[in-house]
Amino acid sequence: MLRFRLLYLQIPAVPADKPTNKPAPSFKGKRGLRLMGLNITTDGVVKGFFGGNAYLAILALLFICVFLLKSGLGFVPGYRVELSEARVSGIELTNRVRYELTGYKALLARVNQAFIAEKRHLFSDEESAIYLYEEFEALIDDEFEEDIEQYVDLDDGAEKEAASVKLRADIATACSTISEKQLLLSLARRLPDLKKISPEARQQALTLAQEYALNDAETPDAVAAISTRISQEMGTFNTAIQRIKSAGKPLSQLEATLTRQTEETDRILKLNRQTSGSILALEEGLKKAHKRDEPSETITAIEDRLKKSRGSFIEIDTEALIQPVYQAIQNHDLIVDTLVSELAAAFDTLPSEFENKQVTATINEARQLNGELAVIIAKQKENINAWRHDKDVNLSNALTAFFFGSEWQTGSPWQNVYGLMPLFTGSLLVASVSLLFAVPLAIGAALYVNQFAHKREAALIKPGIEFIQAIPSVVLGLFGVLVLAGLLKEWSHSPLLSWIPGFPITERLNVLLAALLLAFMAAPTIFTLAEDALNNVPKAFTEASLAMGATKLQTAIKVVLPASISGIIAAIMLGFGRVVGETMVVLMVAGNKAKIPEFSEGLGVVGQPVHTMTSIIAQEYGEVTEGSLHWQALFMVGLVLFTISLVINSTCQRVLNRKTR
Repeated sequence: MLRFRLLYLQIPAVPADKPTNKPAPSFKGKRGLRLMGLNITTDGVVKGFFGGNAYLAILALLFICVFLLKSGLGFVPGYRVELSEARVSGIELTNRVRYELTGYKALLARVNQAFIAEKRHLFSDEESAIYLYEEFEALIDDEFEEDIEQYVDLDDGAEKEAASVKLRADIATACSTISEKQLLLSLARRLPDLKKISPEARQQALTLAQEYALNDAETPDAVAAISTRISQEMGTFNTAIQRIKSAGKPLSQLEATLTRQTEETDRILKLNRQTSGSILALEEGLKKAHKRDEPSETITAIEDRLKKSRGSFIEIDTEALIQPVYQAIQNHDLIVDTLVSELAAAFDTLPSEFENKQVTATINEARQLNGELAVIIAKQKENINAWRHDKDVNLSNALTAFFFGSEWQTGSPWQNVYGLMPLFTGSLLVASVSLLFAVPLAIGAALYVNQFAHKREAALIKPGIEFIQAIPSVVLGLFGVLVLAGLLKEWSHSPLLSWIPGFPITERLNVLLAALLLAFMAAPTIFTLAEDALNNVPKAFTEASLAMGATKLQTAIKVVLPASISGIIAAIMLGFGRVVGETMVVLMVAGNKAKIPEFSEGLGVVGQPVHTMTSIIAQEYGEVTEGSLHWQALFMVGLVLFTISLVINSTCQRVLNRKTR
């Protein structure tokens, strides 16, 4: 202390009336480097560096916007032209009939599925025995041809009896060497759902095979008897299926007729469009060649190509070509009315319930599809009767067809259809279901770590959860395809889980599988941001609540959580943006079926496969030609994704700013 006082006394005091010229420490006080008349100071360099990065980020964002707009907006006029050609040629009308036929085929597939399941339920062993017998028969033909000939040449008696016993034993030994795995593989094409071959079916097939050998390689009568009995028992079901098949033939023939009459006109229109584009490009090139005063050889070559292109243009009379289409469609109403009545009559012959619950459920689905098909046909009748080939297609129609179209179909030999709704609803469904899993877990974990966990425990849990973000999405996708998909489908068939909507799952890759993996990926983002929001709650709130007698749990739920709700909402929205923009996982495990999910099934919709906006871009971009309509359509999807992300981020910023104010 004495030493400090002595040092203090040695410091000369500055008089109050004497000003000091020593400036306060600041970057601004330094002269800096003078370069080309500019005074470059340290703080100027720092500001320029950080400010330049900020402006660079803004410029990059603007560049992305301009690039997407430039590449995508050309799709609308191009799609308008393609829709116009489809209308003029009659392809649009054919697609409407094809839509009815698709609904009919879906119904027929369900009925066939129920028929196969019912036959397997009633005649599992007999049917397996017939197909196994055919496998054993092929083995006998290969290995026992000489033995059978020697046996047949023997005279009746003890020697022949002994030979028959030996031949039976040899055949049994040879058939027993074929493993069950190999037999299941051979039967997979005809009995795909067969998991195990019963001993009874194998023994029956072996007996039939032995009879085949002893009867000089002639098929035993028992084989035909089994087939006849199966046909008789399934007679009612089989009659209904044949009636359903017959009812759909006129519609299939009408669709084939319309396709034949319209595809040639559509081909010529597309060819003429390409030719017109070539003519315009060559005319422009010829003008530029004349302006640049290029050599006469170059100009002559361009003129020759222009003359050839003009000569390849095909003049067609669309009014004359469309008349057969109008004539063919006149019978449409009668065909579909007959189809509806025949389908109703066929379903009336089937029982309402079966012994097998799966068959009953499948038939009920088919009945539901039959009702939906009747509604579709009634609506299509109005559209088809009102259809005209000369009705103009404007830009508004093209935009509506893209944003509200219910189909995304590419690679079609007739017409590509670019409808956003299957992709948008698929993305929205997967993201929403994933948040149902991720939000409770992430928010609960953040609340526990922030309010209840010990420091050592929090130091273990928080890095562990945040480490999930370091796992590559392709690794999670592989885990989902190879491990989780099989487990999920197996668990869904457990009787203990049959109460869960959508169980059992029929599709291996589906919404639920994608949502579980995306929830695992989104949880760290939501957890980190929510935990930061909880940290920003003033300690005075917590202390006041505890001082008034509230428990720690009551304080966390009723004070801390509501006070941080804006930050938590922002965390959830950013998590939503994270899963909406994910590509690799949904591409690998969502099923990639470009169809609007059947929301009429309620929560069972999670068992359906879907396609998303991100996965369609990743899947199809590598296969399209640059500058084509398909290429532009993918950029339009990217523009929609970009807009969604921009809206989500700006909304989060508004929520956080509102809380700050």
